[in-house]
Amino acid sequence: MLYRFSVLKAAALLVTAAIAPPLLLAQEEPELYRQAQSQLAAGDTLAAIATLRELTEAEPDFGPGFLRLGALLSVRSSELERGWRQRKEAEKLLREAWRLMGADPELLLEYGLLLRKQGMRVDAERVLKRAWREANRRGQEFDPGKRARLHYELGRIYETWWEDFQNLVMIPWSAQQISCSRIDVMLPIHELASRPHRDQAVLCPAEWAEQLAGTVPLADLRSDDRQRMVEHFWLTMEADSSYADAGLRLLGHLADGDEWGEYLRLARRLVGSQPDDPRPHLLLALGYHEMGLDRAADGVFARALALLPPGERLIFEDVSPLLTRAQRARYAELGSSGRKEAARIFFTSADPLFLTEVEERRLEHYARLAWAELKFGDPTTGRRGWESDRGEIWVRYGRPWRWYQCSYGGPRSTYWSYGRRGPVFVFAGSLTYRHARLTDVARWQANQLAVRAPELYRPVTVTTAFEMPHQLVRFRGSEPDLTRVEIYAAPPLDSLEAAPGTALHGGIFVFDPDYRPLWSHRDTVAVADVPVGLSYTLDLEPAEYRYGVEARTIGPESGARPAARARESLEIPGFPPGELRVSDLLLADAIRPLEPSPDRREELRIWPSRTLRFASGAPVHLYFEIYGLATDDEGLARYRVELAVEDARQRNVVERVLRGVVELFSRGREREPRVSWERVVAVSGDRAMDYLSVELPALDPGEYVVRLQLTDFATAVTVERERRFRIDEEAGSGG
Repeated sequence: MLYRFSVLKAAALLVTAAIAPPLLLAQEEPELYRQAQSQLAAGDTLAAIATLRELTEAEPDFGPGFLRLGALLSVRSSELERGWRQRKEAEKLLREAWRLMGADPELLLEYGLLLRKQGMRVDAERVLKRAWREANRRGQEFDPGKRARLHYELGRIYETWWEDFQNLVMIPWSAQQISCSRIDVMLPIHELASRPHRDQAVLCPAEWAEQLAGTVPLADLRSDDRQRMVEHFWLTMEADSSYADAGLRLLGHLADGDEWGEYLRLARRLVGSQPDDPRPHLLLALGYHEMGLDRAADGVFARALALLPPGERLIFEDVSPLLTRAQRARYAELGSSGRKEAARIFFTSADPLFLTEVEERRLEHYARLAWAELKFGDPTTGRRGWESDRGEIWVRYGRPWRWYQCSYGGPRSTYWSYGRRGPVFVFAGSLTYRHARLTDVARWQANQLAVRAPELYRPVTVTTAFEMPHQLVRFRGSEPDLTRVEIYAAPPLDSLEAAPGTALHGGIFVFDPDYRPLWSHRDTVAVADVPVGLSYTLDLEPAEYRYGVEARTIGPESGARPAARARESLEIPGFPPGELRVSDLLLADAIRPLEPSPDRREELRIWPSRTLRFASGAPVHLYFEIYGLATDDEGLARYRVELAVEDARQRNVVERVLRGVVELFSRGREREPRVSWERVVAVSGDRAMDYLSVELPALDPGEYVVRLQLTDFATAVTVERERRFRIDEEAGSGG
């Protein structure tokens, strides 16, 4: 602030107040005073100020006139530099009122409020506390509005002191020099060493994380201020439950302390007292989201957005901060409907679990905007929290993994880290002010990350997302223009912490290329002492799709636990009638004929591989279907098969091939690049099937590929198929 009283002036006023004459309670109210009160009651503040000015000139000994005029000017004055003239006039009027009225509790309250607005927090605290004592000594009681104002301003004083010390640390000189030889920037190491610690932290996030243990915490030096701050904000709410600013500030500090139970109780209270204000709804939804109660959060966020003005609602629907720079340029060219569609695609694709009934990534975006407004909004300037540098980073990357602040004799530096490998952002700001800016190096990094990694998201209720082993196979469907898709998955029970006696929630989800949902199925599977398998079958028309297969243990909505998922693109080219086609190769742990000479799939029992992993030395079983073979007059077709199982050096490792008990191939001394055989088969409905058992030697763990080439003798047309799998020392498939 440009204009501040000196401590000596404030102390002198306190001494003067002690000897000032008491207020004459029987003093008659002048007509101008009653007129000003009527104008205030009618909401005409400017007219009331003009009337009170006239009153102070006409009645220079009437203290309440000076008190009312000084209080009005104090309330209307800004805390910013441009408001110093009005604050100075208010101070002059309140000092005159003090001379005339003495240590009146209401006068002390107004003067204390003015001192806080001028940034004289120590003196403001002293005067406000005296106002409370004087009221008690005289047997007077402030009305709820004045009592709420008193406690709110005391709370803000303690808040300023606490925020200056929150997570404050001292960094010993030995920990300030960060050695970093692996930074991915065009910066010579000797130049890095000459940069200040805050720049080294940004450029060397892993090394910065290592020096955390060397910092000396100082926050406990002012921990009592946090307790006093919280107490006075609660007293504000007790005096006036609709005092939104106190409630919002209290919510911010409860959230900082992870006191979410108390946070939710207060947020519900604020929503009840202000049902048409979007802010309490946003913050209640934030609390639900942080507690993992996303179904409740979803409904409250919807209500909050409906209450927001249209301009602010657009902020919540805007995903441009989360896009790469190139994506952001394309997004900016879209109309409103195009942007809405782009946001839908982004949030659906980034959703951590399709299993749940809500879009967690969308809710996380809303919650981050609410967090940013709660922590970094500045009502004195009208700046919204998400417009600040810290708000921008919070919206993009969320709550920091670790943070602290420190000072090297200049501006206060605040460090945010998003993991042991970063990124790290540093903000510079002044004491007592909420506003802080990214340092030059941190801004450079934020701009660099906007190109390749503009956002970061770690779901609250998913501790780890494991890969879901699965095999997807495409066959001709029940109609010629349909493809039957079969999916066999094996949830990793150990990774999911799914012990016998528990249950899994599993599901499959199919989308078009733009993530419009087309089909889904959810089921519950009991976990016993045997592997658990998930199996799904559906018919799809030729097109491109996206799909997901997911599972996790059943538990409370808010319970954080691991999940397994697979998300991939799927192309369905179809199997046109009259064209030679081979289905995908279905790899199996075992295939057993149910008839002596099976020629239909129903005459086989197949145990599909759900992991595409096999133990070294175990056979690999194959099933595939052939469509469009040319037949003779008796409905018979003749084809030739060439088969290889290749290692990383493309060597064929097949030892023996059987169909049932019939041996088709056995390797001799020479290792053939491919093994082959011919077959005559009866074709029914333009479809034939084949199944094989491929015996392999003891192989080293790694990736292998089955390659199959099939030629129709009648047409000389050849088609190929392949399937990759892994050899492990030990492997299980899920049954």
